[in-house]
Amino acid sequence: MKMKDIDNIYCTIENHAILFALFAKYTIESLPEKGKDVIYTSIENYGHERGKRMAERAITNGDALDFVNSQAYGEWVPEKGQMGFGIIRMEPEYISNVTKCEWCTAWKKYNLLDYGKYYCINIDSAVFNGFNEKFHMKATSNLSSGADHCEFHWGNPMNEEDVIKLANKKAELGNSCTRDFNFHTAHLLYSMSETLKNKLDEDGKSIINKVVEKYVELFGEEYLSVLNGQYE
Repeated sequence: MKMKDIDNIYCTIENHAILFALFAKYTIESLPEKGKDVIYTSIENYGHERGKRMAERAITNGDALDFVNSQAYGEWVPEKGQMGFGIIRMEPEYISNVTKCEWCTAWKKYNLLDYGKYYCINIDSAVFNGFNEKFHMKATSNLSSGADHCEFHWGNPMNEEDVIKLANKKAELGNSCTRDFNFHTAHLLYSMSETLKNKLDEDGKSIINKVVEKYVELFGEEYLSVLNGQYE
């Protein structure tokens, strides 16, 4: 497919979700003993990279790496109806939940939920810690593991003043920090490939080839070509 033919090709959460699940599937199938640990490390590395990008933007803007800004500088915003977000408690600890998740929808569609669930174990904590190494949060339940909601304990309060500050900061930033899923999918491919090559050498390269081949089989060559140059 010529490059001009991919001008209107846009990856979505589905592409991102399935790419991850394929990495998990082929890694765990190939290396039952240590595959899960490699996937865990891969997502930790990927999440830290995302969090560090968020922190770099905050620092460039002269903003503190505080809890409110960790929520303001997120790199994606869901489309209407994709996600179901809620708040369980604001103080003494901010606890949020998710009752609907587009990643889970995609994994179920392709019968890959048993592999997709590994994404949920540490992605949010890795992004949060990447933004500020002093920050730690915990997901106490996940939709992908059979719970009726995902529950996130953030280790920080969110008072009324913080809510106003967050709303103002999001309005100020607009879409300057968000990236589309061509970028996010390209970053995922790059980051996980690097970890697999570093951890598994030739076995890692073989897994990457299987992942890419299956991804192209599912979505078409254009959904791989569109990733070229999106993430450096």
